[in-house]
Amino acid sequence: MCFNLFGNKAIGNSDILPLPKSSIAVSGGVVTDIIRARFPDCKLFISDMNDYKLVSDEDMAWFLAQDQTNKMGYVPEVRDCDDFSYRLMGQVSVPGWSDLAFGIVWTDAHALNCVILETKEFFFIEPQTDELQKELKSWQGTNIRFIMM
Repeated sequence: MCFNLFGNKAIGNSDILPLPKSSIAVSGGVVTDIIRARFPDCKLFISDMNDYKLVSDEDMAWFLAQDQTNKMGYVPEVRDCDDFSYRLMGQVSVPGWSDLAFGIVWTDAHALNCVILETKEFFFIEPQTDELQKELKSWQGTNIRFIMM
């Protein structure tokens, strides 16, 4: 069970976590096409081939501002990049948000998250800072190994 800013209550229903104000439904095929257009050689796992929702940048920014994942504090081998990315993925995995085109990215050096916004643009999310990025930074690795949506 994931916890967040909302009075340390578990998130998971619309009484606690408001639904995104804006979202566009697309198929898993569209999600695959968007990712393959940017990263044709990466290993890709799409968990659902039915509908995904593309969220607005405002809704994603709101969600990240409420979430506390980036406040956990880095501890090598204990609370490091994979722990941050899995926790943020867990926070999004609640009704109303779990159908977003949101996932985890592994590179040759780092683990982080990703999202496809309603503009059909793919963004990386650095879960330790909540920064949305169009491109990887050099320290985040140079080779995407795997994307899971």
